[in-house]
Amino acid sequence: MVVNDIARTIKLRLKSSAPRRPPRVLLMGAPGSGKTTLGNLIAKKFGLVYIDALNLLHGEIASKTDTGEATEELLKEGEPVPDDTMLKLVQSRLNKTDSQTNGWVLEGFPKTEGQMNMLKELKQTPSLIVVLQIDDDIVYERHEYKKSDPVTGKVYNLKGLSELLEEEVLARLVSREEDRYEMVKGKLKAWKELLPKLEEEFKERRLLLNADKTVQVLAESISEAIENPICPCTCLLYTSDAADDMQCVDLGGRRI
Repeated sequence: MVVNDIARTIKLRLKSSAPRRPPRVLLMGAPGSGKTTLGNLIAKKFGLVYIDALNLLHGEIASKTDTGEATEELLKEGEPVPDDTMLKLVQSRLNKTDSQTNGWVLEGFPKTEGQMNMLKELKQTPSLIVVLQIDDDIVYERHEYKKSDPVTGKVYNLKGLSELLEEEVLARLVSREEDRYEMVKGKLKAWKELLPKLEEEFKERRLLLNADKTVQVLAESISEAIENPICPCTCLLYTSDAADDMQCVDLGGRRI
C-alpha cells in the first residue's frame, strides 16, 4: 500500500503543472452545480488528488466495512451521516502521501457547520475555496434528467444527450434515489443554511462563480486563481462570461 502511494505521488508530481506549494482546493456548491465535473478537470490539469467525500463513503459500503454497513441505510433514506464518521474518512485520505505532496481538490465536505469546524481542527487549511452559485430551478432541472448506468456506475444528464447514447446503454439507465425531488430539496436547504457560515469563515480565500457558465469558462477561472493566488480582495468574483475578459471585484463592488 505504501509503495503504491509513493509511486502514484511520483507520477503525479512529474506531470504536475501546479505551483510549487501544493494547492488545496475546496469545491462547494448546491447539488447539481457541477462540482464533480470541475473537480476532475482541475485535478487532472494540475496533477492534484481528487477527493469526493461521498465516493469515500461508497467505497466503505462496497468493501462491507463496519463504517459502510452503519451508514448504508442512512444514505438510502437521505439521512445525514454522522459528522465524525465523515471526518475520519476525509482525514485519512487527506493525510495520505499523494495528497500531502501534490495537493488536492476536495468535494462533498464540509456539509455541516460541525464538519466545517472539524476541517479547521485538521489544520488542512484550503488555499482556495470555490463556491458555485446556481438558481434553484436549474438545480431541480439537472437532477430531473440525471440517470445512472448500474453496469459502469457512470451518471448521465439526458437533456440533449439521450440521442448520443447507444440503445443498450440507454435502456439500462435508472433514476438514483439521491436525485428524487424531496432528496434534492433537503440537500438544497442544508446548503443554503451552511452558505452564510461558509462565507464568513473562508471569506479571504473565496472564489464565487456563476455555475450556469460553461465548464471551460469555470475551469479557466479556477485555474487562474490557483496559478495566481495574489489577489488582495476578500472575495473574488468573475463577472464576465468570457474567461479572457474577467473582472476581479471585492465585496464592496470595487474593481481591482
